[in-house]
Amino acid sequence: MAVVRPLEYKFPKKFSQLISLHKSGSTWVFSYIHKQFRKMGITMPPNNLYSEFFYIDRRLDEKNYTSELDFSHKVKNEFIKRSLEERFALLELLRKFGLELAQKAHVPEIIDIWPRFKEFYKDYDILVLKRRHIFSHYLHMLFFYCVQQAVGPHFLKGKEEEGYTHIVPSKIHHGRSEDILKSTILEYNVQFKHHDKYLKKFTRNIRFLNDVVIEELDKPEVIFTEDITTQWLRDRFNEGVDLKKTVEPFKTLDFATYFKPEELKIVHDKLYERFDNEFKYMGYLFQ
Repeated sequence: MAVVRPLEYKFPKKFSQLISLHKSGSTWVFSYIHKQFRKMGITMPPNNLYSEFFYIDRRLDEKNYTSELDFSHKVKNEFIKRSLEERFALLELLRKFGLELAQKAHVPEIIDIWPRFKEFYKDYDILVLKRRHIFSHYLHMLFFYCVQQAVGPHFLKGKEEEGYTHIVPSKIHHGRSEDILKSTILEYNVQFKHHDKYLKKFTRNIRFLNDVVIEELDKPEVIFTEDITTQWLRDRFNEGVDLKKTVEPFKTLDFATYFKPEELKIVHDKLYERFDNEFKYMGYLFQ
C-alpha cells in the first residue's frame, strides 16, 4: 500500500528508483536522482537513450525498416541493440560488485517485465510520480502522438545534425528546438485529433500505475508532479545542493490551440468518460 509522505519527511539514504508515465516530469525529477547516484552508484550518459533503461526500440528488429529519416546512429549504438535479458544481466552483474545503476522506469516499458522488476527493486526507495491534472497530461501526450503519426517517432526535421534534429519533448536541447517543432508541424501538416487506440493505451497505463505498481509495491512514495518544487528535489536527493543545469519545458507551446474546437471537444469528452468512471477515484483532477 502506498504512503503519501509530507514534503518535510526525512528521507532514508538509499538508492532511489523513479516510476511514472511519460510526460509526467520524470526527466526533471530524474536529473536529481542521476546527480545523487554519482555519489553512491553508477550513472550512464544523461540522456533518455540510456536513462530509459528498459525501453526497447522495436523498429530495429524490422529487417526491412525504411524511412526518409536517418536512424543509422541508433543502429550503430551497441546499447540500443541489447535485449531486456541482457540489460537485466548487466544490472545483476553490477550488483555482484556492490554497484547500482541509475535509471528511470516508464510504465509501458515495465508492464511485461513487472514481476522481475518488482523483485529486483524491492529494497529501493521508490518514488511513483503522477500528474494530478489528467486532461493536461493526456493532451500533452496526444499532441506528440499526433506529431509522431505524421513525421515518424522521435525525430523532427531540421537543419542541424546532418539534416535532422533529435527533440526530446520534455525539454529544450538548444534555443531553436521549439521553432523546429513548430515548423515541422506546418511542413508535415500534422492533424491533431482524437485517436481511440491511443486513449486505450493511456487508460491501460494509468490503470497499471495505480492498480498494480502502487498497490503491489511495499510502501512506495506517491507524489503528484504539481506538488514538487526545486527546493524539495534538492533536499530529497542532493542534500540541498542545486544542479548546474536544469530541465526546461517548452515555453510557448499551448497544446490545446493546435486542436480544432470540434476535435478538442471529442478528446475532452472521450477522456472525461474514463475520468468520471474511474480516474477521479485515483486522485486525479480533470484539468
